[in-house]
Amino acid sequence: MANLTDFVVPKREILTVFDINKWYKSEAYCSYLNFLKRINNSVRGLPSTSDVEISTNVQQLINVLQTLDVWIEDFPPEDMGDQRFGNKAYRNWYARLEERAEELIKDILTQETRPALIEIMPYFKDSFGNSTRIDYGTGHEAAFLIFLLCLYKIGFLNEPNDDKAVVLRLFARYLKLVRRLQVVYRMEPAGSRGVHALDDYQFTPFMFGSSQLIGNPQRLIPDYYLKPEMVEVYQSSNLFFEAIQFINETKIGPFYEHSNQLYNISAVQTWEKVNSGMFKMYEGEVLKKFPVVQHFLFGNLFPIRPAEASMPAPTVPIASSHEHEKPVATLEPITE
Repeated sequence: MANLTDFVVPKREILTVFDINKWYKSEAYCSYLNFLKRINNSVRGLPSTSDVEISTNVQQLINVLQTLDVWIEDFPPEDMGDQRFGNKAYRNWYARLEERAEELIKDILTQETRPALIEIMPYFKDSFGNSTRIDYGTGHEAAFLIFLLCLYKIGFLNEPNDDKAVVLRLFARYLKLVRRLQVVYRMEPAGSRGVHALDDYQFTPFMFGSSQLIGNPQRLIPDYYLKPEMVEVYQSSNLFFEAIQFINETKIGPFYEHSNQLYNISAVQTWEKVNSGMFKMYEGEVLKKFPVVQHFLFGNLFPIRPAEASMPAPTVPIASSHEHEKPVATLEPITE
């Protein structure tokens, strides 16, 4: 647990591409990656429908997200004409977030942990998109996960007791909210690489969802998520299939064209390999991309100071057998 009297307003530290090296070697990088691996492992083989214990603190965070969801009703989308992205009504929703979010979080923190507000609130407010650009991407998703990491560090969330519920209930509720924001306000994908991106908006549902599918009793293999009828059946029990269902509902055209990376990955033989490859891809495509990490904030809970641990090995390209593939993914090669 962090020292509960030593909090600062977090600030940007990655100002140029030359600052990225200190990020790779920082305590923040190591603690974030270790956090993701821990909660990823906590849901290994566990369906979303599993009966998991939800602590009072996790439930309170879920309630906060539900409140944010209700606010959408107060700010219906404006007429956009022929404009594809960026409904300006989102800025009104975000203005309320700016105005009321701190009080919402303050109300659920204990007296002991409230001093951390100055450090954790910037992560929370950055978790739902950018009001100037009206966009959302993996950097905003990461901000929410860093917010959760900070809550563990101050003792509001407990390791490992809360881990399963944090993924299967709290993070799942977060995904439901941000997907609604994306659709209602036609948010632009932040820094999208088009068909070369894993997904327009999210990444970690594929990570956690592939962990859930390891050893699944239904014997679902990666290739099954290319079958819409299978996705429809299993979306409620798995974050990976749920993410695919969202893609199927919001994109048109052949899957191999609009989601080429995911199409390639379906050729991987096992969910274990998909899951380990997702971590390498996340490092390569998110954590080591300056356009994403330049917006990360650092303080005492998420420190930029050097870590003692050595850094993971670099990512390598994926191999695939699909005829329509364009091998641009960054999962590990298929080996037996």
